[in-house]
Amino acid sequence: MYPNLLKINKRHTLQLLTNSIIIGLLATLNTTVLAQNQITPLPPQSQPGNATNVNQKLLGQWKAKDPSSSETLIFIFTPEGKLFSLPSNSNTPVALEFQYRINPTFKPMQLDVTIPSSAEPVLTIFEFLADGKMRLQLHGTNPGKPRPKAFSANAMIFEKISDATTLPKNVQVFNGESENEASSQTAVEGKQIITAMNRAQQVYYLENNKFATTIEQLAVGIKPETESYQYKILPQGKSTSSVMMTATARSPESKSYTSAVFVTKVNKENLTIAGICETNNPSKIPPTMLKFIPSKEGGQIQCPAGSNLLR
Repeated sequence: MYPNLLKINKRHTLQLLTNSIIIGLLATLNTTVLAQNQITPLPPQSQPGNATNVNQKLLGQWKAKDPSSSETLIFIFTPEGKLFSLPSNSNTPVALEFQYRINPTFKPMQLDVTIPSSAEPVLTIFEFLADGKMRLQLHGTNPGKPRPKAFSANAMIFEKISDATTLPKNVQVFNGESENEASSQTAVEGKQIITAMNRAQQVYYLENNKFATTIEQLAVGIKPETESYQYKILPQGKSTSSVMMTATARSPESKSYTSAVFVTKVNKENLTIAGICETNNPSKIPPTMLKFIPSKEGGQIQCPAGSNLLR
């Protein structure tokens, strides 16, 4: 069974768009916009406390979940002033490391997040709610932008899941400080962007009964070229039954990726199945087209020689 198996109906549209946005935005360390398009009711708030109480209450692990999808985001606030962000449903267990500081004397309370490679911090606001949860304004925040004065309707609601301030085991930390880390971060970018393209193609097919032939048509803000990768869509035939996409590494030390989305029919319903193949070794040549073998349950995807299927 594949995680990108999608039944073609309207209720999945928002879920896939949200997933694509989150993955695309977390692919780089110099952005923090995490848009949640669901309108969230504004629960009652509790009053700000003194600095010591607020700091102690903030420490630990907080989780927010998009009610329309399985995507979750975990923030870990540590007593050393570090903030770790852990995206869910990633092929690689990674944590992005930031620096943070708070000013609890204002209402709403202020949170400054320092982003690696950015000269200016992200200025935002937060508050604790009467039920112990935390409201945090992420939508519309970026380095250098003014601090929001009030919460918008789509401010994210975080629930505290643990007082622990340490990362889970086997999580790789990226903070933008070493060349080895930069190389690893490059691989994360390639996987996340190609995954976002897969999901965006599924949404596009849902709405148009065909696949997009250009990245611009996907309308999810993916750049065709970055410092690390070149991204392409390679149409297959009339673009109604399959599509191929590639992430070609610019560095000979990085791996390349090829993804594909196939349309199949199961129990008289159209389904899309997506897969990603990664070169076994660093390569500036992405794998060739993936092979799809249909079955009663949906089908299987096979990678060409020299590559492996990402699960």
